[in-house]
Amino acid sequence: MPRLTPLVALIPLSLSLDIPAQAQHPPSERKTIEISATEKVEVAADVATVKIGYQNQSPTKDAAYAENIRNANKIMQAILDAGVPKEAIETESLRLEQEQERYGAKSDQPLKYSASQEWQIHAKTSEAQKIVDIAVAAGANQIENVEWSVSAPDQLEAKAYSAAMKRARDFAEQTASQTGLKLGDIVSVANSASSFDRFSRARGAGGMMFAMAAAPKMAMLKLQPGTVEREASVTITYAVLP
Repeated sequence: MPRLTPLVALIPLSLSLDIPAQAQHPPSERKTIEISATEKVEVAADVATVKIGYQNQSPTKDAAYAENIRNANKIMQAILDAGVPKEAIETESLRLEQEQERYGAKSDQPLKYSASQEWQIHAKTSEAQKIVDIAVAAGANQIENVEWSVSAPDQLEAKAYSAAMKRARDFAEQTASQTGLKLGDIVSVANSASSFDRFSRARGAGGMMFAMAAAPKMAMLKLQPGTVEREASVTITYAVLP
């Protein structure tokens, strides 16, 4: 629900003119009314950023690296073959390390090397499910999250700002009518905006990273596209006509 915070004040403003001393008159007083309002706009996300990866272990550094590169290339090729443009894919991380360096050496366990790659894939919301399914089928064993956004955030912010301006104007007119005042021109406007992406992570993954082991048949993760909100607050000062 829109939040409305009425702040009504009659503020005298002193005005002076640069005229000869002998012709000066006492400063005039100008009354104003100040109104604050907040409005929120929510739309369905039309852009998704899918974060997926592949991780493996091997007894030697070279074997771990070679296996990771081989499977990563397979995953990327499957995504490209599905029609995702190359420029929509970003490498987020690439790691090759000894397991004992991460967890501490243990004499009763053989030395292992771990290799991993993670990518961010930008696509339309309608394509997110297909990308996840194809990546997993091609060998991806990590899904970190899915972030939902909009392709035109400036337009959404402008829409929230316009809604807040209208709310403030309606309340100002209502206040003036109830108090017997008559609104004049706008003296000043102050505004602020904030954003909030609902369900910014894949609901099916619970917002957590999943490492998936190979299985003959695996139930695919079902994504629930989120929504994006923009909230704007304005404080408008109107002149009050005599």
